[in-house]
Amino acid sequence: MGLELTFRWSLGIPVRACDSMSAARYLLPERRPEEGLGLVAISVSGEVARTVEAVEAAEDVGAVTLALTANPESTLASKAGQSLVIDLPDLPTAPGLLSHLGTLMAGFAYAAVRAREELGQALIQAIWETASLLEEWISAEVEQGIVLAQEIQERGMVYLGSGPAAGAANFAAAKLIEAAAEPAWARDVEEWAHLDYFCDPASMPTWLLSAGGRCASREVEVEAAAQALGRRWACSRWEGGRGWPGWLREAISPLALWAGPTALAAQRADLLGEHPFRGFGGGREAREGGGASRIRSSWRLPPAKLESPGRGELPEP
Repeated sequence: MGLELTFRWSLGIPVRACDSMSAARYLLPERRPEEGLGLVAISVSGEVARTVEAVEAAEDVGAVTLALTANPESTLASKAGQSLVIDLPDLPTAPGLLSHLGTLMAGFAYAAVRAREELGQALIQAIWETASLLEEWISAEVEQGIVLAQEIQERGMVYLGSGPAAGAANFAAAKLIEAAAEPAWARDVEEWAHLDYFCDPASMPTWLLSAGGRCASREVEVEAAAQALGRRWACSRWEGGRGWPGWLREAISPLALWAGPTALAAQRADLLGEHPFRGFGGGREAREGGGASRIRSSWRLPPAKLESPGRGELPEP
C-alpha cells in the first residue's frame, strides 16, 4: 500500500495494491492473457502459500511476475519469472520492522529504475536525504510513542492514514498486535468519520500518520472532530526534506512513519509483560509462523481451476 502511488507515477500505468488472497482468487482469474499484466509478489520468507498462489495464478494468465523476497531459494522465487532479493540480517524472532523497511527500499529502488529520468533521480535523492533526516525524526517519534504507551488506559489503538500513509497505518496496527497482543486497526481518514467517530470509549487512542499530502485538508477536520469527542489523540506529520514537492514527501513517507508506532508497540509489550506473537503459546506454534494457521502449508488452488467465465469449477482441497 505504501508503494502503490509511487509505482503508478513511475510506471505510468494503473497499479493496485492488494492482499494475496484477493489477487489469487478474485482479480487474476478474471483477466485474459492478451490484456497485459504484471504482478509484484512480496514475501520475505518466500514460502507464504497465498503469495505463491498469486504468482501461480498470474503466470496462468500470462502476466509478468516479479518476487521481492529475502530467500532466493524459496518457492516464490522459483515460481516467479524474476526475483529481486532483499538482503536482511538474521535477528531473533520479533515483529518484522526490517523486513518492512527492506521491502520498501527495494520497491522504491525498482520504481526509480523504471521511472523517467527526472522522476527516478528525485526518488533516489529523496531516499538519500531521508537517511540523514531520520535520526532526529526517530528520536522525537520514539519519545512520543513511549509517552503515549505509558499514558493510555484502554486496550486498543486506531491508526489513521490515507494514500501511502495507509500502508504505514496498517503496518503500525500489525506491530501493536504482534508485539503486545492488543487490538489495533488501521482506518482511512475519511472512513474514520463514518465509523470510528461513533465508537466508545470517548477517549479511544487514535494516531494520525500524515505527510501533509492530498488528504491534509480532511485530516485537519478529522482531528478537530476527534478532539471534540475527547479522543486521546496523537499525530505524526512527516515534512520530508527542504524544498521537497508535496508529491515526493508523500510518496517517501512510509520510510519514516513507522518510528513512533513501533516504539509504542515495544513499550506496550513491556508494560503488559507480553512477548512477540504471544510467545507462540495458547495453541500457536512458531512452525511456519503460526502452526495451526498453516501460513505456509495452506492448500493452494491449482492454476486455471477457479469458477469464472471460461474457467472450470472450484475444486475441493
